[in-house]
Amino acid sequence: MAGWEQTRRRHRLVHDVAGDFARNGPRALAAWRPAIETEFGGLDDLLRDVQRRLHTAAEARLDALIEAPPADLDTSVAAVLDEVAEIYPDLRRLLDAHASHPAVAEGTVRFHRSVRTATGVDLTRTRSDRSRYEEKGPVRDRKPVFFARLRPVCGWLH
Repeated sequence: MAGWEQTRRRHRLVHDVAGDFARNGPRALAAWRPAIETEFGGLDDLLRDVQRRLHTAAEARLDALIEAPPADLDTSVAAVLDEVAEIYPDLRRLLDAHASHPAVAEGTVRFHRSVRTATGVDLTRTRSDRSRYEEKGPVRDRKPVFFARLRPVCGWLH
């Protein structure tokens, strides 16, 4: 059960830190630093975990596109990334603020490579999901393309 308890603690910590960061900005991280270091060993591993969570959510949704490819795959892949950012806005903001951090940059390169391999879509040639999200903000007046499939990953851990 030790592994399960660690998973629950990390899940809660990631969402608590990201929520505080979204509300209070970078200064919020200072208050969380002891908990982050205790649970993750440092900010690097926390950011990797946040990124893994977002990428896992996106990859799960991208699988549906691979199984039944739409006519415009580029737009559909972008829509999936936008929807994941809308589901997890606090996690997205935390990663966006640390986009140049080496741990995040490495993960982004790997994710782009895996999306290109799986779908043929080159995310480096398209506008980033981050810039579209910042430009439009959370979209509440339109129904997401994959609304029926949108569920927070491991939401039952809360």
